[in-house]
Amino acid sequence: MNLSFEDAPARSHMDDDLIKWRCNKPNYEVVNKLYLKERSKTHKPNSVEKKIENLMKTFEMELTNKKNPKEWKSVAYDVFKMQINGGKYFSADELADVGSYNVLLADAPLYKTTDEKQEILHGQYKEAFPGGFAWEVLEVISGPPVVTFTWRHWARWTGPFKGVSPSGERVEMKGCAIATVNENLQVEELKVYYDPNPILATLLKLNTGTDEGATRCPFHKSMK
Repeated sequence: MNLSFEDAPARSHMDDDLIKWRCNKPNYEVVNKLYLKERSKTHKPNSVEKKIENLMKTFEMELTNKKNPKEWKSVAYDVFKMQINGGKYFSADELADVGSYNVLLADAPLYKTTDEKQEILHGQYKEAFPGGFAWEVLEVISGPPVVTFTWRHWARWTGPFKGVSPSGERVEMKGCAIATVNENLQVEELKVYYDPNPILATLLKLNTGTDEGATRCPFHKSMK
């Protein structure tokens, strides 16, 4: 299948030679292919949806791969804070220290917060989803400067996860977020609402009988 990369996600601030990468400079070719092939929305290049989608993808890139949070250009470092499902707020420094997975999954009953480094945790999920774990903005409900949006995150489980053999099935989650941005389109505050437990249950081959996270999101009706 031939894919045009003209509409590929634009992750900014990756080309400074002085960046302190956690490992190596990341390559998003694989996940971009998945995104372009299976996205459910095609946003216009200059739309607020596309701008927020690219901003969030840049933030994820920096959070996951840049060791020094003062180098994160997608956020307003001095005031930035992030909250998951109404829990504790984390500063950029705390996020960099604890690691994105330990923050994003901290209140999930099926996840045990570990002392493993960000690089190790990222590698475990990358091994489970070698075809990429794509993300898209579904709808922008309000903003800016206070941007409320819904999103979708999906992949196919084709690699082992912590010793559990893959099923080959597709995994997907939906959620919403509220991002306060400044005039430079940097994030000052980010609140994320979602339920990771269905995907964790799949990876651990459990059956929780839970509905995919709709009750956690105050705007879940717009996600249907």
